[in-house]
Amino acid sequence: MTCWAVLAPGPSASAELAERVRCLPLVAVGNAFELAPWAEIIAASDAAWWRSYPAARALPAKKFCMGEARDIERVRIDQLGSVVNSGVLGLECAKRAGATRILLLGADMHGSHFFGEYRNGLRNTKPHQRQQHLKQYAAWARLNRSIEVLNCTHGSALDCFPKAELDACLAELAAQRLAAA
Repeated sequence: MTCWAVLAPGPSASAELAERVRCLPLVAVGNAFELAPWAEIIAASDAAWWRSYPAARALPAKKFCMGEARDIERVRIDQLGSVVNSGVLGLECAKRAGATRILLLGADMHGSHFFGEYRNGLRNTKPHQRQQHLKQYAAWARLNRSIEVLNCTHGSALDCFPKAELDACLAELAAQRLAAA
């Protein structure tokens, strides 16, 4: 089993949370790169986001976008349409990197971001868009039944993945590593 963490930028995301999964390969979704600059992958669907965050471009991580962004690898998920939310893109990137289990963090799907609302000209998610995002996650889950996604985000509105406690998941992984040694 290859376990990855996907850290989304929801209100529950924090540097402490990112540090707790530093033992795993990590996809930072959008501004979550600020909490985990060591992430192997940064995923942000919107090309405008990449233009607004040159600090993310400067990191050594692999970088992915659904739109056209200079020097950023473009990802297409044909079964889901031309653009999906960045969290779904993060799951897709972890899958393509070889994940068979994903611990999903910071995917609150209500409220704003750990940093509040965008104030740099980028669009903030409206309630009707959030409903569309929930449908995109559910569609990705149906298409990727072989990938075990555990939603470790307390209070998440996302219900297409089983909920799990991060501590229990990390303890299980530690026990598996110990047994394999």
